[in-house]
Amino acid sequence: MSALAPLPAGAWGPKGHHLVNGLAAQALPASMPAFMRTAQARAELTYLGLELDLQKGAGKEWDADLDPGHYLDIAGNGVIAGGLPLHALPLTREAYDTQLRARGGDQYETGYLPYSIVQGWEQLRMDFAYWRVDDYESVHASSQQVRAAAAQRRTFDQALVLRDAGVWGHYVADASQPLHVTVHFNGWGKYPNPSGYSQSTHLHDLFETEFVDRFVTPADVRAQMSKAAPVRAAHLTTDAQILTAVEAYLTRSNANVEPLYRIEKSGGFRTGSRQARTFTAGCLALGADELRDLTVWAWDDSLNQTIGDDFPQSVRSILSGTPYKGL
Repeated sequence: MSALAPLPAGAWGPKGHHLVNGLAAQALPASMPAFMRTAQARAELTYLGLELDLQKGAGKEWDADLDPGHYLDIAGNGVIAGGLPLHALPLTREAYDTQLRARGGDQYETGYLPYSIVQGWEQLRMDFAYWRVDDYESVHASSQQVRAAAAQRRTFDQALVLRDAGVWGHYVADASQPLHVTVHFNGWGKYPNPSGYSQSTHLHDLFETEFVDRFVTPADVRAQMSKAAPVRAAHLTTDAQILTAVEAYLTRSNANVEPLYRIEKSGGFRTGSRQARTFTAGCLALGADELRDLTVWAWDDSLNQTIGDDFPQSVRSILSGTPYKGL
């Protein structure tokens, strides 16, 4: 998205973000920690889905740095606007920005949504790792004093997990809004347009907020959600593996760009056609599925982590009885 173009307020309006976060939270399997599956936790995870949009306008530094993390300009040929193939992104945001600058652009013009998702996933995975250890130590530590301290830390861990998971869910939901993963983000723009797709700068708001508010229900979205993905973390997940998974997710969402423009051309988003309702619910379901599955993956892979700064220890070893050297 050009730095000179008016940026959309956010991917999905309040209802859309609450649907993605809320339905993902409801769909978490029994293998997840019990504290994440309470009614209170689901309410918190749902509410926090909009937090990053509510924070917009906090200040020039906040907005300038974080706003581009909500989108990615992908051209119709599967190449990011700066000339990088979506399926071959560099492993770090720094390397991504370096490559874009070599092509005359930068991450702030093109967006860095995949790195927002990966970074948040890595943070959540580490949150879970510390929770696992503190939960174990609250029962198995050598003294009552140490067990009590671990139980208190576990309470803090749980608050952090819910906060980080809920806020990060916003980025995952952003990526399921097709207009946030395309150069055609608010009208087709100055690109070849043989199909005569809309140039309306109101399309973004019409689709993500007005249409969702009027025509999409939680039941519509839930009906299109898939079963949870299988466990993917028997061994430590590499940086390349999580980035590849995010690239595949963005590719699936980007495939919905032209169908969206075809529905808009037929008037479906203005009339609330069955096709428009089914399509939009499917986009939201894609986001809820991905958020649920990535959350489960972060939990599963947290068992493979190493925690501690001064005295690094594997989570598996601590849970197998090796004394914890941390706090």
